Amino acid sequence: MPTQTRLPVLASMAAAALSLAAPAVAQDRPGLYISAYGGASSLASTSVTESRPSQATITGTTSFGSGTGAGGAVGYRYGNGWAAELAWDYRSHKLQRIGDTPVTGEFASTVAFVNGYYRFAKLGGVRPFIGAGLGYVTEVDMDLGRNGSDQEYSGRGGLATQVMVGGEVDLSDRWSLSADLRWSQMGKRRLSSTQGGVSEFLCSKH
Repeated sequence: MPTQTRLPVLASMAAAALSLAAPAVAQDRPGLYISAYGGASSLASTSVTESRPSQATITGTTSFGSGTGAGGAVGYRYGNGWAAELAWDYRSHKLQRIGDTPVTGEFASTVAFVNGYYRFAKLGGVRPFIGAGLGYVTEVDMDLGRNGSDQEYSGRGGLATQVMVGGEVDLSDRWSLSADLRWSQMGKRRLSSTQGGVSEFLCSKH
């Protein structure tokens, strides 16, 4: 991710996500398509509270490490620039610190999106596009270790939103290659420990 922006918790930006689509007909005509994509991802710093029975509660701003994103979609192009698709997105990031407390762990999420796109007329060989999506959070998982004690948190449900901007190049009548930037957010999350007890992982916006 070359740039980071402040958004509510779990905001992510996927940079240089590559997409390879196989529509039934040429890109500027109506038709079904499938796509697969992947790229780098980052999370905006987020206020977090982690509580477990065996240790003191910690609260602070998180420090996330590098991350990756991937996904796939099935959609339909209407031939007038507009397209709609069903997509599944996966994100995974390292967690390094909560406030002044060093931690080890990984934060991962999956979201099912309904996306809409509008593709503009070509500029040279590139067709610019914009898009937006509304999603359902199918899973959020956090593995967190501190002071030699590991804890796993999990949850699901709630809405996610995203916006996309990018460009597409036709490789043939049936194949295209695209790169885009995606900004997404899930809002405030409360995750429960899979080990039971009263352990909670609470994320909130700045």
